[in-house]
Amino acid sequence: MPVITVYNTSEELKESKVDTAIIPIGAIEQHGPHLPLGTDWIVVQEIAKRVAEKLGNCYLLPAIPYSNSQEHLDFPGTVSLKPLTLMNLLRDIILSLYLHGIKKIIVIQGHGGNWIVKPTIRELNLEYPDLKVIHAWPMGEKPVEVHAGEIETSRLLYLREDLVKKNLLFDNVPDATQEYIDYVGMKVLTLHGHWGRASKASRVKGENIINDTVKRIVSYVTETFSKLEELESKRPRRSIKPNPR
Repeated sequence: MPVITVYNTSEELKESKVDTAIIPIGAIEQHGPHLPLGTDWIVVQEIAKRVAEKLGNCYLLPAIPYSNSQEHLDFPGTVSLKPLTLMNLLRDIILSLYLHGIKKIIVIQGHGGNWIVKPTIRELNLEYPDLKVIHAWPMGEKPVEVHAGEIETSRLLYLREDLVKKNLLFDNVPDATQEYIDYVGMKVLTLHGHWGRASKASRVKGENIINDTVKRIVSYVTETFSKLEELESKRPRRSIKPNPR
């Protein structure tokens, strides 16, 4: 089965009839004193190449070298796109492929700071029902508690027990990992809309969860602002500020 790249011709791509494309996303950012600026780009490009060779029958695009690296802009050589710029770039690439009948898209990220990619994938899958965009990174074990299960139900039993319909509590744990919500939405995964063990909820659990949450937030906020003040005093002055627009 062929792997088509940008070194092939448009006619060769058409004749191959591939229906899958791989889009790697790297970054150009500092990686300490011992690694090159292009580390994420170099690594993800090679990973994507090897994935393409294993899968076959796909169109392997060159890795996008730039992404969201604002947190590294104090270091020379870092190049960062704004989140919306990356979102629109990814959308344009995917919809260009879609226009030519390539409707299975694999996005492989080499940089952990691209938070905008996940909602972009979700939007595309919801807007184009015959398009299947997946975020290809191992997600670990299948979760039990995701939405309206034991934890959320317990919170409401403690805070507003009168609003909880106890006669309708039952468990539902789909046989999938959480990113499937981005691919097909909730109703395909769970007919009634919840994902978790609602039957195990209790008022006591809810009280403990709420109290613990408040305690952890207060502790985090206090410690974080204190640490930020300490770090701010050590921040180097930038000679050129990034464009805030």
